[in-house]
Order: sequence, then structure tokens, then C-alpha cells
Amino acid sequence: MLEFQYKREKNNILISLKTDSTQFGTFHRIATIIYALKLDILSGELGTKRENGNEYTVDSFILQADENNLTQAAFQLGVMMDSLFSKNAKFEEILSKLQIQEPAVATFFKENPEFIFTDLSEKGETCLYLESSSGRGLLYYVSRILMENKIDIVSATIETDPKTGRAKDSFYLRTADGEMFASSPLAEKIRNQILAPIKTASN
Repeated sequence: MLEFQYKREKNNILISLKTDSTQFGTFHRIATIIYALKLDILSGELGTKRENGNEYTVDSFILQADENNLTQAAFQLGVMMDSLFSKNAKFEEILSKLQIQEPAVATFFKENPEFIFTDLSEKGETCLYLESSSGRGLLYYVSRILMENKIDIVSATIETDPKTGRAKDSFYLRTADGEMFASSPLAEKIRNQILAPIKTASN
């Protein structure tokens, strides 16, 4: 099931979606489509809610598009999201058709990036606060590493500071076993994987 809505606002596209697909990596799949269509996520809210005994992913985003690409991108976005959440869709097949080029990841983390993991015992979740230079592909890259480590994104707030252009994002996470992990080796592993392009470039 997918409920998808979008509208144009100047050079931005505002989208909202609700789906009963809540498996690991749902946000990464969404971020991949957005990145592949040369769109950038300026801000957004990700959440999970329960209705009538069923769990749904409910997300909304403000996307930035090139003015010449706006109409086509908005149309393609709807088509790709519908394909992505089809019961018969295979994400790997969709990926193979997109011919994705990896973003220049090192540029995101050159200027004093912050990665702060905090366990929120009252919610049973780990908050990852990420602050870094923004850019198209940042969330595609970070969400892929979280997915590869079987980390579930329960909710998130995505922001881009309009004055500094820096991304200031908060992700609320759990492991595959539903556990917090800020004080475990997993947090350091994820931090090292995200920052690996900087270390590679400096060697």
C-alpha cells in the first residue's frame, strides 16, 4: 500500500507518503530514488505510526530540484515511488536501471562534522545527531550504512540550515533486536564507516 502526494512550490517539490512497508532500509530506498533523480532533501520528517493494529511509515520531505528538471523530476518521482513499494518490486532491479553514481562523500565531512550517539532510555531508542556540510547524496550515503548494519530508523528530523547550508539531522534508531546501542562497539563501527572516505583521502 502506498499513498503518495506531491506539489510544486517554486523550485521545490513537497512530497508526503504513507506506506505499510516498514522493513529495514525503507528510508534508504526512498533516499536512493530521490538521489537518482538528481533531487536534494532540504528538510523532512520520518515517522512510524500504528493504526488499527497495523504499522505504517509516514514521511514528508521538501526537495530541491533544478528549475529545468522540476516538472520531469516530479513526475518521475511518483512513478518510481509507486514501483518501489509495489508488492512485486525488487529493489535491486530498480537500482540497476537507475545507473547511480556515488556522491563525492568526502566533501560532506571536511568541515568539522559532528556524530553524536545518545541513548534515550525513556524511548528505548538511540539518537544519532549528524551535523555536516550538506549536499545531494548525503542521506543516501548515511542511510545505506545504517541499513547495512541492520539499524532501523524509527523516526528522523532532517534540516538544512538556510544561513550556513549545513545539514543538521537527527535519527532515532534501534538495532535489529530492538535495542539501543550508543555505548556499544556498533556506534563506533558506524561512525568509522561513515567517515571512512575522509580517512582514505588523507592517507
